[in-house]
Amino acid sequence: MSKKITKIAVPILGALLLASCSGGSVRGTAQPTGGLPNSASASSDALPPGVPRVPKPLDTARFQQDPCALLTAAQLQPFKLTGPGIPSKDPYPICQWPDMTNQARMSLLVSIATDRDGLAGLYQRQKNFKVFEPLTIEDYPGVIVAPALDQRPQGVCNVEFAATDKLSISVTTNLSTPDRATNPCGPTKAAAAEVLKTLKAAN
Repeated sequence: MSKKITKIAVPILGALLLASCSGGSVRGTAQPTGGLPNSASASSDALPPGVPRVPKPLDTARFQQDPCALLTAAQLQPFKLTGPGIPSKDPYPICQWPDMTNQARMSLLVSIATDRDGLAGLYQRQKNFKVFEPLTIEDYPGVIVAPALDQRPQGVCNVEFAATDKLSISVTTNLSTPDRATNPCGPTKAAAAEVLKTLKAAN
């Protein structure tokens, strides 16, 4: 597996960061400075109208220290991704599993969005996004989102779901498979569901 980190998924997250700072079954919807929203206590009674609440806040403190632990080798097997993930903590906890040219023919990136106010930050700016499609992942609210350009025809999809009312997790996939244009978000939603299963099992 190539250890070179692909460059197409990260700009999506960067654009989401800029947009936010500026202004199981799968069905078809991040906290700035002053302390990370590490735990279930990050939920708040004060949410903007229309922002869906989580059924139960999920503590992410452990995974903020080790984001690659959000997906096990067994959970990565259906995506044909092998080998350890590549972690980063700048600007927020991230793990990426890149395999664009080998068996998997995809890159998977998971980030814990400690830089913004959960889904509330996205909902407040949804008119600024090119794509904003609410959905539910494992009974938790989420959204398929693209800030400036819909890259789904090119096989790129980003799903962000709420772990608490004040903290969200982003899952981005970049596919190079033949069906990437017809089902670009299928693997993204499936990976997000696996991340949620890991969080539920740890809580």
